[in-house]
Amino acid sequence: MGISPRLIAIFPAGIGVTVLFALWGGNFGFAPFIFKVFGSFVACFFIMGGVAIYKTAGKFGDPRNMAQTLQEMQKELAANRPASDSVSPQPDDAAKSKVGYDCPNCGAALGKEADVSPSGDVKCGYCERWFNIHSAS
Repeated sequence: MGISPRLIAIFPAGIGVTVLFALWGGNFGFAPFIFKVFGSFVACFFIMGGVAIYKTAGKFGDPRNMAQTLQEMQKELAANRPASDSVSPQPDDAAKSKVGYDCPNCGAALGKEADVSPSGDVKCGYCERWFNIHSAS
């Protein structure tokens, strides 16, 4: 068993309240007003942090059940997914490697690994002939 998050929330809130009472109650001795104001802002952030931890402690559940919660969320997403999203057509290997250009000499598809010069010249990986992608149609 672990420590409850609500019990942990006592520590930052307690630090903030203690600093507030110490600043304004005189336990720090003589402190300039600006120090008291700045310290009060810092103490308020500690108090708000403790309150936030306390209020959100029960909303996230037990971390040990996180895997079960994730599985439930995946099942709910799968149940709410439209039928058109469940099956997507997979392209064949030829379509995966094709960039969009064919060699005008042999008709082979220009693969992704082909190097194209800035002027558009490329060497066919199949027939080893050079062609220009701007003039090929």
